[in-house]
Amino acid sequence: MKKLSYYIIGLLVLAVAVIGYHYYAASHTEEQIIQLIEEETAKSSAVSVTYSSVEVTPFDGEVSIRDLTIIRDNHIERTQRFSIDLSYIDVLKFYLGGTEYALKHLYHAEALLVKPSFVNKSNLQQLSSDSLHIYFEGQAFDAIRAAITDTSFSERQSIRAEGSGLRLQFPQTLIAGLNIEAFQYHGSVDAGNTYFWSEGRYEVTMDSLTWTPVETFQRKYGFFIKGFGYPTDAIPFQSAYYQSSPLPQSDMLRIESKLKSGLALVSVDGSLDPQQPLGASRLEETTISVSEFSDSFRQVLENIEQLLSISLPRNDNGNIFIPLEGTLSDPAITR
Repeated sequence: MKKLSYYIIGLLVLAVAVIGYHYYAASHTEEQIIQLIEEETAKSSAVSVTYSSVEVTPFDGEVSIRDLTIIRDNHIERTQRFSIDLSYIDVLKFYLGGTEYALKHLYHAEALLVKPSFVNKSNLQQLSSDSLHIYFEGQAFDAIRAAITDTSFSERQSIRAEGSGLRLQFPQTLIAGLNIEAFQYHGSVDAGNTYFWSEGRYEVTMDSLTWTPVETFQRKYGFFIKGFGYPTDAIPFQSAYYQSSPLPQSDMLRIESKLKSGLALVSVDGSLDPQQPLGASRLEETTISVSEFSDSFRQVLENIEQLLSISLPRNDNGNIFIPLEGTLSDPAITR
């Protein structure tokens, strides 16, 4: 009986030690993450990172940063909560090898952002979302360093994301406002590149959209928009798709997009020369096509052609085919 008591006491001591170790490891990991943030932001006076707390949950390895704000030049990124789910082994890497070692050996991660937002103060462009799930493949340390200090990626990085309640505001561009119920994103950038958005490849799919065009577009085409029963500042669409990739030996992007509504399918294919502000980006060798007409839309097109005594440009399949030029904020039909 006495020997059994010793075994029980030994097991209890071991259990307390294991539990205590995990809480100590979690606290130590929190300190290492805070130290990493301070070290990386200290390398550039143009970067500021603030947060209310950093928490690492013992045993399951969830890392949460609350009220996170990153300011870089004119860019402001915020989220109420940024959580990363790590495996038990990944958490041990932080404790045993240090933060830099752990991040350099972290190749897969899943994150959740609650109420994330992005603002460009120079042109007032804004993006925000109710929630955003991110699935990462690459090297975490490399991705964090490149995001904060604008250094080139040493390894290929890939991000897949899905979320809800996405809101975009691009003043002085054709897409002045856009509300999206659900969306998915996949992007990647090769090693040696510096800017994920302009040098990477990515595609976006969106469902249930409401578009607010720029006011000049509303005034110019408001009569036609109202004719289809839509308000000029809230035009509904069923789905949208966008794909972009850098053109070889060029600073330009190859773009492809599709926009589906109850009236027709609108497709855009061409090249874009990205500029700041975004509305100044030039379209080159770009065409817009309209297909899959609804019966009502087909009848409206026929009435317009008869009324104005014109023939809309069409290809062999009967789809409307229009070449474009100009900029995103002021596109024009090529004559």
